[in-house]
Amino acid sequence: MTELNGPYSDRQWIEQVNDLLIEVARAALADIPKLPGTVSTSALPLAQQAIAIKNQAGLYQSTNWQWQEAHLDWVGRVREFLLELSRIALSDRPSLPENIAHRALMLAETAQDIQEALENSEPISTSATNENREGSRNLDVNGRFNQLRDQIKTECSGSVNANDPLWQQVLTLLDVAQTQYNDLRKN
Repeated sequence: MTELNGPYSDRQWIEQVNDLLIEVARAALADIPKLPGTVSTSALPLAQQAIAIKNQAGLYQSTNWQWQEAHLDWVGRVREFLLELSRIALSDRPSLPENIAHRALMLAETAQDIQEALENSEPISTSATNENREGSRNLDVNGRFNQLRDQIKTECSGSVNANDPLWQQVLTLLDVAQTQYNDLRKN
């Protein structure tokens, strides 16, 4: 097993968290919402690793990888969310909160931003740089996915039907498409 405080292990954790969050969002947006069976076995170990990441963040220093305070806050929010998922999965009558898909997608979006920064070997920034993305003439496919996601979110927030679950379904489908695209590139 790799060290918890090494960049490879952190990257694996981020990827596993992202995959689980998207899976939870998909399941919550289904016709009959329920937690996926994998939640009960994967959420708690991921939450425990979040504690280790937060504890070790200051010890590992590198020129291209460093947890910044804003993303350590995200790690804490992910941990709380994973613990909540574990409690729901282990309860006698699991029922999903109404906003669980939205919360999962918001956390997954940050995970994807962190993954993208890591893939580009850039330091992780504390804020999204949409201006840089829009200003670049040669956007890569992931940049275009992110631009489209931002445009959809803008339209959703300005829509009369902003709470319509179809908005979340569109965002989930976009996340799935981006994940599958990145998986294809790795092969």
